[in-house]
Amino acid sequence: MKIICTKNDLSPALISVCRIIPSRTNLPILNGCLLTARDQTLTLQCTDLELTLEISIPAQVEEEGKTVVLAKYFSDLVRRLSGEKISLSWSEESKLLEVSCGSALSQLHTWMAADFPALPERPIENIINCQGARWKKHTNKVLTAAAQRDVRINYAGVYVSFEDEQIQMAATDAYRLAFTKIPNSSGIKGIDLFIPERALVEVNRLAADGDDLEISWDQGTIYIAAQDFKLTSRLINSQFPNYEKVIPAESELEIEVPRDILLTTLERASLFVSADEHYAVAGLKVDQDQLTVTAQAAEVGTLEEIITLEKPASKKCEARFNAKYLLEPLQVMEKDKVILRLNGSSGPAVYIEEEEEEYYLHLVSPVCTVG
Repeated sequence: MKIICTKNDLSPALISVCRIIPSRTNLPILNGCLLTARDQTLTLQCTDLELTLEISIPAQVEEEGKTVVLAKYFSDLVRRLSGEKISLSWSEESKLLEVSCGSALSQLHTWMAADFPALPERPIENIINCQGARWKKHTNKVLTAAAQRDVRINYAGVYVSFEDEQIQMAATDAYRLAFTKIPNSSGIKGIDLFIPERALVEVNRLAADGDDLEISWDQGTIYIAAQDFKLTSRLINSQFPNYEKVIPAESELEIEVPRDILLTTLERASLFVSADEHYAVAGLKVDQDQLTVTAQAAEVGTLEEIITLEKPASKKCEARFNAKYLLEPLQVMEKDKVILRLNGSSGPAVYIEEEEEEYYLHLVSPVCTVG
């Protein structure tokens, strides 16, 4: 194998595939990145056996070939090279990857490509196409509520259901729930799948707004591809909770709040974190035409800000919430004014955003005072 590529192409691709490397593994080769030089393209591939990411960059290929190199060492080395053009060469006899850039020359030990886990086959049972901007818009709205894999693995994803006329997406970590509905023009009906949060985060990092994404899946695997990358992931094989039962059928009161003002207020409130807590608590108090946001931390101080409402509330209400959980939905909502429904001190806060045939809901459970 012998190629020439640019640092601007190679380094970002290595940083992306290195995120797939497992933190601990009994298979040393999973710490590696499979390099494949062919058809004036260098393809980089990493896997942890659950998630596989393949990224292609342009290259001047003088000799085709493939090998596996320690991914993070290779990435760190490339990132620190001072030149722009990088030459890579490898031979089966030496089993060393030679990295040349200007006057710098390094040699890295490798594994044989035949020992690297095979790329999972692309599922063809169900196939849809989606523009990158539209895909990211709707998945990002629900990803904010997905549980972290190392905390609640059975909740660590986005549940997607293809109904007759709608596609529904939902995610929850048991403290909050995000739910969206969009029109179903895919032709697929009566099917659901549970996509790992980690896979969707990686796709949304890589996908450009103008990309035409191909998404295909079967009972156990999902495949998402654009022109420059392919990601394959196992689906979560567990029952998604019955989220509809936690959404209040009716709310105690509903207010309309300027999104930017509430967002910046909650950003300030989120700074007030007590030493014995992991998060800031924001108090919301509604009284007539005022929404008062409060926060306090013994070691920091206090915050109180009043937001004037255009339309007075029908009744009073006061409740406390994790400030971050109230803030994150506002960062993905799009309208200038948001609808916020409150349900007393022990009930959830619910954001609502409706736009033509699209619907978005984000529910946040309150922080209950012990004793």
